[in-house]
Amino acid sequence: MQSRKERAGGVKAKTWQAFWARLAGGLILIGFPLVAIGVGLLLLPTAWVGWPLPALPADTMIYSQDGHLISVLFARQNRMPIAYRDIPPMMSNALVAIEDDTFWIEPAIDPVGMFRAAAVDIAHRRILQGGSTITQQLAKNLYLTPRRTFIRKMLELLITLKLATTYSRRQILNMYLNDVYFGQGAWGVQAASLVYFGHGARSLTLPESALLAGSVSAPSYFDPYRHPHAALLRRNLVLQRMRTLGYITPTAARQAMQSGLHLSGPYRLADQAPYFTQLVARELALRAPAVARRLAGGGYRVLTTLNWTDQRAANAAVAYYLPPTALVRGVPQPEAALVALDPRNGYVRALVGGDNYARTQFNRALFSRRQPGSTMKYFLYTTVIDDGYPTSSTQLSAPVRFVGAHGAAYVPHNYGLVYHGRLTIRRAIALSDNIVAVKWMHVVGPPTMIRTAQAMGIISPLADNLATALGASGVTPMEMARAVAPLANGGQRVRPISVLRVTDANGRPVFVQHPHRTPVLQPQVAYVVSQLFRAPLDESAGTAHNLQSIINRPAAAKTGTSNSQRDAWLVGYTPQLTTAVWVGNDNDAPLGLTGDRGAGPIWAHFLRWALAGRPRRTFASPPGVVWKSVCRTDGLLPNGCCSTYREVYVAGHVPTAVSPGCSGGSWGRLPETRPSAPIPPPSGDWKSFVHRLIKSLFP
Repeated sequence: MQSRKERAGGVKAKTWQAFWARLAGGLILIGFPLVAIGVGLLLLPTAWVGWPLPALPADTMIYSQDGHLISVLFARQNRMPIAYRDIPPMMSNALVAIEDDTFWIEPAIDPVGMFRAAAVDIAHRRILQGGSTITQQLAKNLYLTPRRTFIRKMLELLITLKLATTYSRRQILNMYLNDVYFGQGAWGVQAASLVYFGHGARSLTLPESALLAGSVSAPSYFDPYRHPHAALLRRNLVLQRMRTLGYITPTAARQAMQSGLHLSGPYRLADQAPYFTQLVARELALRAPAVARRLAGGGYRVLTTLNWTDQRAANAAVAYYLPPTALVRGVPQPEAALVALDPRNGYVRALVGGDNYARTQFNRALFSRRQPGSTMKYFLYTTVIDDGYPTSSTQLSAPVRFVGAHGAAYVPHNYGLVYHGRLTIRRAIALSDNIVAVKWMHVVGPPTMIRTAQAMGIISPLADNLATALGASGVTPMEMARAVAPLANGGQRVRPISVLRVTDANGRPVFVQHPHRTPVLQPQVAYVVSQLFRAPLDESAGTAHNLQSIINRPAAAKTGTSNSQRDAWLVGYTPQLTTAVWVGNDNDAPLGLTGDRGAGPIWAHFLRWALAGRPRRTFASPPGVVWKSVCRTDGLLPNGCCSTYREVYVAGHVPTAVSPGCSGGSWGRLPETRPSAPIPPPSGDWKSFVHRLIKSLFP
């Protein structure tokens, strides 16, 4: 029987045998891959010197034309690449001090740390320690999985050596700072700086840099929002390391350690124009599908047509002047939409698709087809002038009945059942007289007016009937803003554009877009119609006259109110902007407001704020238009005793007849009639009906 001493000696011998066996196995396990790595490096072809980096998901940044960041799109990782020159040296120094203090002077692989970690790993027969330098961490993050195995460690060494021989230390540090995770969903130093401090990495201070650098090793544990005390201790440790290594002075370290965290609060870049961003994505899907597929997380820089001043004015106008809201089936109503285009090129300068994007993402500016009311008179009177009728031509505003081919009757009415007698086109536009508009629609024919509207930019189907003159067919605000642009720019239809240029992460253009214009009207017709539609603003009885003092500049405008006041519109323009505003309830319930009261204040204040500081431009008069004095009552040439006003005409379409009477009337004293009830339908006594009809038409 063995003594206790012999048994102890045997156990000790077996223990040493096991240790040497593990060590030998570990050396073999490490040695063979190291030899393979060395041979591989010797045999690597020189063509592999420009080893490509993997494409990392990066945020797509969307900018207004004047350089304002309006949106950031990312798929899985919130990452905003930043150049090394834009990262403060104190940030780089803080990271090196706490993560790899020999980064600038030692090889990319730390042999001492690596073998120390290997000894621990061999003793426990599994990977427990890393011993990684910054370059090794970058290799792991870029190319490998987090799973800890000996094979992955060998691959990490190979990739580390290749990175070290391909890229400079600054390039490696820049890649690491753009790749590493800082917590709170922020990948890279730029996103982290925004998340924690509310500003870009370029503005990082010393305490902020130390806080970010300290969080890299354990982002969750050192999260300053959830664990502020641990984050503060870690930050101060980084500052101490920076002082020890000579990166900062003791005074700077002491002052930085005495400062608080000063966090901005959990930061998420709110989309400054979310409905416009929808339009950008939609346009790229149609015109650059390859870009659109990788828009979120593709690292693109998208330059848009948005003007930040105009968009802010649009947001404020809708916020301040949307009519008071009420809950309709639990949803605040009414809603609003606004579209503003530059008529010279079709650039979308501002867009609001609803009152609250967080509540509803439905973009009413693009997709909501609502009855536009009298704003369709833009296309009616453009057709009338284009057909050669003199601008001062008249129609009688009085009750009328139209009978269709199949006996169906259509009886238009004016708002409030007020009729105004004989009106020139200008006066009919100012008063928004429906009877006169329908009579002119009957003269030119619905198909002709529809062709004009479509040529100018309306794409929604329009009904082939007289009621289309009064907005019986639904259209979108975007269509209306586009379709009145030819009146503002001399007769050219424009294609709405929201994207000017897209570049990839390396600054290479991948999509460029230019204005697209098509002549659809004679410049003379566009100018004359624009002068006519100044009347609602400029004349005291105009339906939008109360808005002129707000915008205080030359403009054309037309109010629109649909049946039962379900929709309120104001569509108008200056030489710089064409703007359509709609207000209504999503469920089509009556709004109870006319266009001037429901949409007018939003339109007027938007223009006032958007155009503040810009020159007061009037519509440029082309050759081929003339101004003449005509009688107010009948629009004919004056006979020496009638009250006159100056009217504009397309050359060759000036009236030649002289007014026969001397009524001396003025627009303010035109006869008005208010029938007690609409004209009754035909009855068995048809002679009595005809007699009443004739009497009402010719009192």
